[in-house]
Amino acid sequence: METAPFQRLWYADRLLPRARYPNYDPAKLPLGGVSADATSAERIARWKNPAGGIVQALHSSRWGSVHIPILGKNADGTLRLGPAVGNAPSTSPSITERFVENIREELDAPGEWYHDVGQNWLYFKPPVRDASPPPLGFRASTAESLIQIVGAPGAPAHNIRIAGIGFRGTEPTFLKSTEPLLRSDWRFYRGGALFITDAERIGIEDDKFHDLGGNAIVVSGHARGVSIRRNLIDQIGASAISFVGEPQAVRLPPPPPADGQLRADIDRTTGPRSDQYPADSIAQDNLIHDVGTIEKQSAGVEIAMSARITIDHNSIYRVPRAGINIGDGNWGGHRITNNDVFDTVRESSDHGAFNSWGRDRYWQSDRPAMERATTADRAIVRLDTLETIVLRHNRFRSDHGWDIDLDDGSTNYLIEDNLLLAGGLKLREGFDRTARNNIILNNSFHPHMWFTNSNDVFEHNIVMAGYQPVIIKRWGKAVDFNLFVTASDLKTAQSNETDLHSLSGDPQFISSRPGDYAVRPTSPAIRIGYHNIAMGDFGVRPQRLRALAERPAFPKPELAPAPAQRGAPRAFAGMMVKTVSTLGEQSAAGLAKQVGVLVLSVKPDSAAATSGLRPGDVILTIEGTTDILAQAVTAASSLIATAKARQWQGSMVISVFRNQQIRKVSLPLQ
Repeated sequence: METAPFQRLWYADRLLPRARYPNYDPAKLPLGGVSADATSAERIARWKNPAGGIVQALHSSRWGSVHIPILGKNADGTLRLGPAVGNAPSTSPSITERFVENIREELDAPGEWYHDVGQNWLYFKPPVRDASPPPLGFRASTAESLIQIVGAPGAPAHNIRIAGIGFRGTEPTFLKSTEPLLRSDWRFYRGGALFITDAERIGIEDDKFHDLGGNAIVVSGHARGVSIRRNLIDQIGASAISFVGEPQAVRLPPPPPADGQLRADIDRTTGPRSDQYPADSIAQDNLIHDVGTIEKQSAGVEIAMSARITIDHNSIYRVPRAGINIGDGNWGGHRITNNDVFDTVRESSDHGAFNSWGRDRYWQSDRPAMERATTADRAIVRLDTLETIVLRHNRFRSDHGWDIDLDDGSTNYLIEDNLLLAGGLKLREGFDRTARNNIILNNSFHPHMWFTNSNDVFEHNIVMAGYQPVIIKRWGKAVDFNLFVTASDLKTAQSNETDLHSLSGDPQFISSRPGDYAVRPTSPAIRIGYHNIAMGDFGVRPQRLRALAERPAFPKPELAPAPAQRGAPRAFAGMMVKTVSTLGEQSAAGLAKQVGVLVLSVKPDSAAATSGLRPGDVILTIEGTTDILAQAVTAASSLIATAKARQWQGSMVISVFRNQQIRKVSLPLQ
């Protein structure tokens, strides 16, 4: 067959995997299956000519994915590789979480194919024995972009509406994702199935974006009044919706200073340098799922170098990293409201269902120097994030990271009326963040490395585990009027001179239906100033999309058990555990008093079994690190809650009492 090279092939409407090792399994995460021996010397020796193959891997720190073209073999039999692309600034691939594709010798599984470009042959292994060719033949991808709306500087395209159109079958563009988006962790390709630049008053409505190899919708450079509403966007190779300005509009464009220091000649003019950025635009009522199928540093919605973008009433789920990501503080004013975002951070780590970076003009890698600079000149922290970024009334869930993760200098945020179902709220160093009236279910508040003059506020929230501070010398402007579940967690907080007016007790969730975490009028939460938020208005609203949209799993609140219930067994990390609550349990374990959590059983091949935990062990303490204090384990519920709150660490060290001795065990949390 004579055709240009292509990367994707369909048999009828079924997308077929390219020949790869290990073979593709949609049930396996990450990447449909990985293996450390994918690029072993033994395997490479079997390949006659691997040129055109790809090494696909997670980033070594699981911060996204890395894609490396194979150019051939060296004289010594090793692979000759092209430049790695994917993450910024580091493109270090994992040595264990990787696979190879487009290698002829790996064509061994039903449904796989290989295109020999040099010989113009297509090799295909039918999905079933004696399968007939599809009536309409095979279909291959060719185009990267299907519609482009491109004006000119000073003469924007305008008043265009695209409605009721289907977009599908574009080529992957992962090897073109080479542009660093300022100082975020992203590398990006300015292209998509629908590409918009130098445009105003554009409507993208009621369309279907399905089975695309790269980005779906990219709004780039100068754009005003772009409305993206009521679209179904699924099975997307990279990001679903991206609002991305030009770095030339930023007053400190990349690359940052080589030594990470704040430049003495920093431009102190506020705001953008030009109008080459998206602003005053909206993405509303879109159903977005199964994105980032190829590129893992991707999002349901990405915002970078933009102003006043509204992300409202979208349902976003099954994504490898964040559902919604803000890459920098330029120039703020965004409204993130009424979204339902869950099943996130599925193929990565150290991230959130909502994630942001700051890394604006004031930010630098030398933390003490940054503290000194911002103490001497507080005004520099607001040179870029001119308007407050609002996260209001969203439902977020991440079981592998934080529900909300404000990272690396994220500044000028208001976070209120959100329902956080699993991962908690993290605020790393930054300035002028207020978090109020949020429910942090079965997790807690994670303040990390705050500045002395951060001006941060955390008030009127419901937290269900003790705070998880990392290097906090001063607790912002105000941390108070919050509700804890246990008196011990409140006492620990007050020992840090916070929460002098906070309370502890049962929040008294009404739980009239799944997902309803409204509290009763008699709840102590009402007494600390919390008010109920609407529980039934998250995500897409149009009936056509709402009927298709999935919902997150709704966890049962992990409350401190009453004395009569303290002995009830609980499942945790492949174990059944219970609070030590009887004299018999104390005696059998050889404890001096009734303390800790007793291990009743351990499943083979579980995280607990891998760690060496055994039935009869008593877990006494969750050990601290250089940045986190140790915590005594007082009950099974507190053990589970604290483990969830520390899940971002990947593992935690626990002290276990066994045979009259205390030993330390590292327990995986992923």
